Amino acid sequence: MTTPSMSHPKFFERDGYIDMIVDDSGAIAGREVYRDHETTDGTKQRIFIETVVEEDYRGAGLAGKLVQYALDTALDEGYRIVAICPYVKSWIEKNDNKRYADASDTARPEHFN
Repeated sequence: MTTPSMSHPKFFERDGYIDMIVDDSGAIAGREVYRDHETTDGTKQRIFIETVVEEDYRGAGLAGKLVQYALDTALDEGYRIVAICPYVKSWIEKNDNKRYADASDTARPEHFN
């Protein structure tokens, strides 16, 4: 098993969030918080609420790795993306990847419940 590192973090999926570990201490370096939602027409959406990287780990590009992993996981599981988190929204815009842009839905009032 490979030891997690800044360049090769390890991700742990939980109910409603994804944790990221970057060393063998087991300390959580970052967390992506989300909530799943299903529209009245049955569309599955993953609402990205918050991206957090602990202070000791900031400035190393980890937030971007965490967001990319979270978005890829959501898309692979058949969800559309709703970016409430400003970091996720800007990451999608800056990366200009058609896969993420085409799967993004505008946040609506029901996404904030």
